[in-house]
Amino acid sequence: MKKTNLLIIIVFLLSSFISFSQNQTIENDSISYDAVLAEEIIFDSNDPDEGLIAMKDAFKNQNISIEISNIKRDRTNKIIAIDIVMESRDGRTTKLNINRLKPIKAIKIYVDKRNNPNCDFGIEELYEEIRYSK
Repeated sequence: MKKTNLLIIIVFLLSSFISFSQNQTIENDSISYDAVLAEEIIFDSNDPDEGLIAMKDAFKNQNISIEISNIKRDRTNKIIAIDIVMESRDGRTTKLNINRLKPIKAIKIYVDKRNNPNCDFGIEELYEEIRYSK
């Protein structure tokens, strides 16, 4: 009788421990899964080439790749030409090609899953300079 009661208690404790561990894992998965619903990066004509090229993995967690190439600068070292391609894992793409004499003001690269679970993404040229807070 004592052995039976002891076995029942051990089985109960083990099942409680296992179910707690499973709940914790599921909870952690749900937190990390949808942590970022929208994200954007804005840069201007003063940003260095190395920083722009390093953005290629910025949206990797959202299954979006970024390729930045053909960066050209004027005599004052401001960006006057750039090619940007964003591509989703399912093959959707968006592109921005700029090649002109006047420097860019700013460019926004974004990913947004709020209205579309497959995610909206894109590239926009902004026509106002970025104002940095001091």
